Amino acid sequence: MSATQLANASQMGEPVNPWMMETGSFCIWGALLLLTLIWTLKDKRLPLFGLVLIAATSSFWQEFFGDWGAYVAWNPAFARLPFWGEMAYTTPVKPLFIPFSWGWWFAISIPLLVALTRWLHGKFPTLSIPLIAMATAFPLYLVYQINVEGSSVANGWWTYDVVIGPALESEKGRLPLLFPLLIGLWAGLFVAILGKRDANGFMPHEVRMGVPVKAAGLSRELARLWAMIVVFQITFFVVNIAPALIGRTLFGGPSLLVP
Repeated sequence: MSATQLANASQMGEPVNPWMMETGSFCIWGALLLLTLIWTLKDKRLPLFGLVLIAATSSFWQEFFGDWGAYVAWNPAFARLPFWGEMAYTTPVKPLFIPFSWGWWFAISIPLLVALTRWLHGKFPTLSIPLIAMATAFPLYLVYQINVEGSSVANGWWTYDVVIGPALESEKGRLPLLFPLLIGLWAGLFVAILGKRDANGFMPHEVRMGVPVKAAGLSRELARLWAMIVVFQITFFVVNIAPALIGRTLFGGPSLLVP
């Protein structure tokens, strides 16, 4: 264990109920993948939660760059990715469950918020989908993120070595409020994108990437999946990851836990 990881372990101690993030993430992700396969075989079309599941899982790499920018240190007691160790501009400890936790969390939360937004738009058609998405997804995501991240810091799963702006304090670490705010803004934007449909049920990014012109079947569904991966990767990086990287690069200072 490196000096950085020893410092992490010393500050956070043993994580509380680590199985919730590890075994829990693997099981939920696997169940959602199975449901995606069943749904796709039944409808001959990838469901929204399946598209988001794969897109979010493929985007997990952004976590560790964003963590570096936000000074997030993971508890070294977690099992780690075997193919990615310490690397410049990333947090040093990279838990194995991250790809799976990204996948299942976004695959559940985002489609539910899209469904809520579209339902409210049906009830109040004079209100635009972007307005409804921001009015619902943003505050719900913000409150949830603050609650979950606060409890996770308190459980010793991760901590913020350096805090920018107002923060919540616990015996095990500190939680800045800036980053939940950013992910809340992203959720509102992303739900607004996914909530829109054309006359044939295609989402705006699918239309822009030429999905409707493809014949129904495997090629169209693969095009839909690729379109979702692209829009997820780009929007998440621009709204959540880039600000943290740029902010630390320009204004940040040294860190023992996240060098």
